[in-house]
This record gives sequence, structure tokens and C-alpha cells, in this order.
Amino acid sequence: MEEGEVSVGVFESETEALMWAEALRNEGIPSVLVPLAAGASAWGASVWRLFQVRVRAGGAERARTILQGLRWR
Repeated sequence: MEEGEVSVGVFESETEALMWAEALRNEGIPSVLVPLAAGASAWGASVWRLFQVRVRAGGAERARTILQGLRWR
């Protein structure tokens, strides 16, 4: 069985990453957000910086398929 987390996407804001993470959770795939840079957060704001959405390695393929399908609706 695969262990660890893998990235299934990088998003331009925390808000966008949260939206896609919620879509995955609605499909039964737990995920975490990982900030990729200090960005504006150095001044107390975390909204405008890149965020990575990560899932368990075993669910990565399914998560990518779900995200791709939702992006093109």
C-alpha cells in the first residue's frame, strides 16, 4: 500500500485551494493545503499566495480525475 502525501494541484489563492479541497472531501478524499511561499502572509494575510492540495498517495489518481472533471464543466 502506498503511503505519504502527493500533490494533486497548485492553486493561486487559499480560497481557490479550499474550494477544490472541499470538492475532494465531498467525494470521500481527505486532503490538506500546503502554502508554497510566504507571499502576502508575511504581513498577516494568507489569501494571495500559492497553495498546494495534497492527498494520500493511494488516492492521488482518483483525486486528479475528479479535479480535472470539475474544472472542465
